[in-house]
Amino acid sequence: MPDLFEVILTPAFAFSVFAVSLGGIVRGFSGSGSGLIMIPLMSLVYWPPQALTMAILIGVVGAIQLIPQTIRYVQWRHVLPMTASAAIAIPIGIALLFIVDPEITRRSIGGLVLLSSIVLLSGWTYQGPRNPITSTAAGAVAGFMNGFAGAGSVIPTLYFVASQERAIFLRANIFTVVTLFIIITAIALAFRGTVNAESVTIAAALLAPYGVAIWIGSRLFHRSTDRAYRLAVLWLLAAIGAFVAVV
Repeated sequence: MPDLFEVILTPAFAFSVFAVSLGGIVRGFSGSGSGLIMIPLMSLVYWPPQALTMAILIGVVGAIQLIPQTIRYVQWRHVLPMTASAAIAIPIGIALLFIVDPEITRRSIGGLVLLSSIVLLSGWTYQGPRNPITSTAAGAVAGFMNGFAGAGSVIPTLYFVASQERAIFLRANIFTVVTLFIIITAIALAFRGTVNAESVTIAAALLAPYGVAIWIGSRLFHRSTDRAYRLAVLWLLAAIGAFVAVV
């Protein structure tokens, strides 16, 4: 395994601390969205498949913090069909990630983040039915996006937020779906060989700032107004997406 100091005493790692801190705050508050921040930013300093791998590994461990807060509110009738179809689509997205040129991949990730942010900022929400068929279809699209760009949280967010459920149920559904996506993606990446000693070492070193950031985001969820913080997060995502897409 690489020496820890060789890993953390680099500009790339310092920048990644900033990226995972932003991502952790968003994850702690909304239940999702950390990948939309971490992956495009970390793709600026690491190979995109490696950035996705490290973000996924961090997300798997970081999710443990929020399970006690969310598990009792999960609506499994929506979550399970969505996850089942995503399990098929995620490996397809990952396969494309390894085929496409890294520069195109990075810009595609930035474009997806920017587009997703604009959609959410516009106030558009899904107004159609919510049943096993629609949940399965949403999961397939989200799974592909998660495998290719780590952007799978966008579809569940759009799908759930338009319902009349209380925020605590919406957050639990989104958190659980995204966490299951992360676990499936981690398994698929392991078969691809990107879960190597270097990726594990860097991810492990980033867990501390990510954990602190999740704690901060969780506190904000209970104390801040939903609208003000949601707008702040979406504008941040839009700025990051635009930056990554054009740089």
